[in-house]
Amino acid sequence: MDPATSSSSPAASHGPTAATSVAAALDASGVDRAVLILQHTALSRPATILEALAGLGLSVDVRPLHDGAPLPTPEQLKESAALISLGGAMNTDDSAFPFLIAERALLAEAVRRDLPVLGICLGAQQLARALGGSVYQRQVPEVGWLPLRVLVSAGLFAGVPSPFEALEWHAQSFSSPPGATVLAVRDGDDGAQAFRVGRRAWGLQFHPEVDAAMLDAWLEHDNKGLRRHDPDLWGALHRQRDTIVHGSSALCRRLIANFADSF
Repeated sequence: MDPATSSSSPAASHGPTAATSVAAALDASGVDRAVLILQHTALSRPATILEALAGLGLSVDVRPLHDGAPLPTPEQLKESAALISLGGAMNTDDSAFPFLIAERALLAEAVRRDLPVLGICLGAQQLARALGGSVYQRQVPEVGWLPLRVLVSAGLFAGVPSPFEALEWHAQSFSSPPGATVLAVRDGDDGAQAFRVGRRAWGLQFHPEVDAAMLDAWLEHDNKGLRRHDPDLWGALHRQRDTIVHGSSALCRRLIANFADSF
């Protein structure tokens, strides 16, 4: 399946969590409501998220915004079971991508309507800004397979060990929006790694969705200049490749299952 253009077919349900999620993804007339996924760049794919959602019997509607796919209107949000906003190499204020402003308005409306929302890296920064938080340039990019500490071991992070390791790959970070609950942090860093706003809107600064092909592409593309500025880290990420891929897969499946429980 081409994740930029296709929707996944619902997979068979396995256990009560999947069955509950599938039931919640149907509207009152029994029509399937897909999980809406906003993709910002070709290199930032839904990857393992697609596998996790398919394993729960949920279909997806992937919108490659970088290729000109339209954002839904606020009224069309009622046709979606949830909304996921992915990462991307641009900043939230990058004028070369005018869809970012419209996306923030859509995210704010989704939260107002109590639609389940999950933002990842850029998507979390977009969500934070949409709800009154801020995004700031880091003095040093946060890149690596790094240990994070869970502050709230329930909801999205139910069943996630603390500490856990996750892939970081960003030069900006968010300040959580007013009223948000910080869910995870990295010791020694001032920024939050995860937050929740309201009942079911979450932002994650790290990348649980990365798979082998995505990680290989990021290392080759090297948009953070690791080869030149930090060759030791670049080499370490190559050596840790399999560990990152397997660890991210398990983490992503757990987080997506917990996210689906909110539908």
